[in-house]
Amino acid sequence: MTFSTTRRAMTRTAAVLAASALVAAVAGCSTPGAASTGSSKKTLTIGVAETSTSISFLATLDNAIEKEAARLGMKTIILNANLDNATEANNITTLAARHVDAILVISSSPTAVVPAINRATAQGIPVFAVNAALDKAAKVITYVGASDFDYGVAEGDLLVKALPHGGKTAIILGPLGDTPEVKRLEGIKSVLRKHPAIEIVATPTDGFDNSKNLAATQDLLSKYRTGSLDAIVAEGPQMYVGADYAHAHGRGEIKFIAGDYSKQVEASIRSGALYGTVNQSPDLEGQLAAQYAHSWLTGGKNDVPRPEHLIDLPPVTKDNVDQHHSTWSS
Repeated sequence: MTFSTTRRAMTRTAAVLAASALVAAVAGCSTPGAASTGSSKKTLTIGVAETSTSISFLATLDNAIEKEAARLGMKTIILNANLDNATEANNITTLAARHVDAILVISSSPTAVVPAINRATAQGIPVFAVNAALDKAAKVITYVGASDFDYGVAEGDLLVKALPHGGKTAIILGPLGDTPEVKRLEGIKSVLRKHPAIEIVATPTDGFDNSKNLAATQDLLSKYRTGSLDAIVAEGPQMYVGADYAHAHGRGEIKFIAGDYSKQVEASIRSGALYGTVNQSPDLEGQLAAQYAHSWLTGGKNDVPRPEHLIDLPPVTKDNVDQHHSTWSS
């Protein structure tokens, strides 16, 4: 994917929010998001093919989609794939068969759901990729979310800031082979190539799972005694679990870096257990996805940035944590 064509500016997002609010206000006399034919009215319905509704970040994103869709007068149908690509492809087909007006796809694979997406598109249903970018073969209107590569770059930049004189680091990976795991690691490594004094010595995985993060951290602390490991970076918010454990067991010399910004991550940064994180907002992604679907369906196609809208990824450390307040819990 490309990462520069629609990088969000705050003024653009403010304009989108204002435009959506105006649409909702004007529609107060004619049912928001509804098409009128005589005395009958059709309420728009958006389908959400979600890779997992049990992951807190994605559950928050889904909630944001539902709230914004309701504000705009639209109904929402969410189908859960439970992290199974075949199920997600089937869910997209199911939503198309139910004749939803648009489909939002949150997929763990950039390729597995492409045929189902393209069949839905051939039926005339607009499809939007959300949170995780898809392969270029997918015929989608646009992508709304972060660049996982840029996400990794932001984590790499935090690592360089935490270890200005270099050192040894472990990178705890997410679900192996999934787009976030692959692209975020690429981003981290792209930064470290410019800083060869920082060496990656281990790459265990936690699959974005709290208990597995704790186990991976404990294994690293056991293998690398005090003074032999300088930092541990995870590709998701679950790093707060391992960081809090290390902080409580006398291993505060290690700099821990997370990704995403849950309330638990915020608390861990405030306590000093976590050095910092990258703030990817599920609320903003969900809100924008619903707004762009509504705009596309109601004559505002020019208001939808294409081929993508990349949200900002501000770093959060103890230095600026008071300026950032988390809105979701992991």
